[in-house]
Amino acid sequence: MHIKTIDKCTLVDILSIWNEGFSNYFVPVHMDVNSFLKRLANEDIDASSSFVAEEDGQLQGILLNGFYEHNGEILAWNGGTAVHPNARRKGVGRMLLQKSLVEYKARGVKRASLEAIKENTGAILLYEEFGYKIKDELIYFKGHIDKQASIDVEFINPKLLPKLSIYNEDVPWQCRLQSNFSAQAAIFFDQSKNPIGYALFKQTGDETTNIIQLELTETVTQDEFLAMLASLTEGGSFRTVNTPSSSRAANHFINLRTEEILRQVWMEKEVGSG
Repeated sequence: MHIKTIDKCTLVDILSIWNEGFSNYFVPVHMDVNSFLKRLANEDIDASSSFVAEEDGQLQGILLNGFYEHNGEILAWNGGTAVHPNARRKGVGRMLLQKSLVEYKARGVKRASLEAIKENTGAILLYEEFGYKIKDELIYFKGHIDKQASIDVEFINPKLLPKLSIYNEDVPWQCRLQSNFSAQAAIFFDQSKNPIGYALFKQTGDETTNIIQLELTETVTQDEFLAMLASLTEGGSFRTVNTPSSSRAANHFINLRTEEILRQVWMEKEVGSG
């Protein structure tokens, strides 16, 4: 079995191993050509640094890697590891991880991150063997909000969010501003015109609001939180994406007994630490 980069493969073969590898996964992650190419662009996936395992001319596994530079540091992200059902328990995932870590070091990566479904204990244990540590848990919530009392809100260009004094840049990879420039953004204010929160969100075709980031100050009350949700959804349905369980937003959602549809672990590794 040998490892090669995905830019040496056809799109048909890449999609085949991806979809077969995730065919019985915890959640559906099937991709077609358009969604795959969009993923590569939005999530900074580098085809020349992403890998497949091949044996006897057949692809057995795949691992996508994304990279970007932030504040002078190069960060890496494992954008998905999948092994063909017939090739499992043969060390394919381990080989792909080993190759990726060699690539990270060669590219001068400072930190690497990934997410894994919480119930996927086998994968989590493997990642821990390679030095990844659980940083937080990430929750997908879904619910419906009735129209509540209004709140002072300003809708802005998402690219302006980092200028906020309360901006939090430490978010999961897929929630980064860089992956969501087509999203909308909102800033919420208290009665003294001080910012008390902000959101990055998208409206979907089924009239559901996907909340990608929701950052709050410690002063936000439950009523203010409900008003924020109402202003984002216009009194409708919402889903959240990778909301850190340690966040104030998650605490409010849990206190409201919002339905939880998925939990992941958010893992990080200091690449220079071995």
